[in-house]
Amino acid sequence: MVDNTHTTLKTAPINHGGAIDAAAEKYRIPPAEWLDLSTGINPQGYPVPKIDFAHWQRLPLTSELDGLKRAAAHYYALPGPDYLVCTPGTQSLIQTIPFWLKDQTTIGKVHIMGPTYGEHARCWQRAGHDCAIDETTPDKRLARATEILTSAKSGNVVILVNPNNPDGAMFPPTEIADLSRLAQQRDCWLILDEAFMDCQPDLSVCPMIKDLPRTIVLRSFGKFFGLAGARLGCAVMAIDLARDLAERVGPWAIPGPTIAIGTQAFSDHIWQEENRIRLATDSLRLDNLIADKTALAPFGGTDLFRYYHGTDCQKLAEYLAQCGILVRLFDHDREKVRFGFPGTQQDWQHLEVALTDWADIQSN
Repeated sequence: MVDNTHTTLKTAPINHGGAIDAAAEKYRIPPAEWLDLSTGINPQGYPVPKIDFAHWQRLPLTSELDGLKRAAAHYYALPGPDYLVCTPGTQSLIQTIPFWLKDQTTIGKVHIMGPTYGEHARCWQRAGHDCAIDETTPDKRLARATEILTSAKSGNVVILVNPNNPDGAMFPPTEIADLSRLAQQRDCWLILDEAFMDCQPDLSVCPMIKDLPRTIVLRSFGKFFGLAGARLGCAVMAIDLARDLAERVGPWAIPGPTIAIGTQAFSDHIWQEENRIRLATDSLRLDNLIADKTALAPFGGTDLFRYYHGTDCQKLAEYLAQCGILVRLFDHDREKVRFGFPGTQQDWQHLEVALTDWADIQSN
């Protein structure tokens, strides 16, 4: 299904996760008492090191940003740091690129492969582009993107989230590379949002970027490292494009404390591997809990969130909210719900008790 109704998306509110303040007001439960499972953020974030006071007091040094880029380039397995631009969060890239890219070239129609993260469509529309949300089932998404590019006019853009948010559908890098080369042949662009790729680093196309000149890859620091408040995102692209985008972003875009934390976190391979193992284990734990206590069926997800289908999603989400647990519902499908992971044993117990009570209510 192709949805071309894009005039209202510029201003209609987007239902994001993490709105604990709104939930606290609605359910009269103080914010500190909530278990927020509405985001796909690692609940056991990277341990923040002691930050030298100089990082708070002065502007970041060029050498410090260079160090961050080297660490990020190694983490993403890039040919070198010149293929990388650091910005204050992936959201800032989603907002900036639609304006920046049309200064580089003539942009035709923009196709967002959906359903997916709503800010992609909104930000391209705000920049004045003609957008279509091409909604597909996960199994047909890559074929639809290929079909679009096969007949695309010069300057068209395809935006693909891989793994997708919220259904978690993910395509191997060889197939993404084929799609990228097709975009290059058609004088088009592929923008690949890999914000949730960190748990499967071998499936990223970042190591191939030298051979994918018409592809821009977006990466998120805050999700896997569990430090969304640090506001750090990276864009991976051809060197000439990266140089120009860095100039557009401007100096001192990344605060000194974030540079210090990010440089250390990108280089801490032991922590990264331990968390990939733990998150995979938590994925199975949550799937088993949901299967045992509810009628929901798994519909996808990643090792940072799980996605379920069921006719009682709305009722379950409402019940959990009354218990101080926030999960993620979706405007595009009222029979889907997304869960993040509890972070501590106390949080897991909070969820298990609520789901056990829900199961008891449903059985009576």
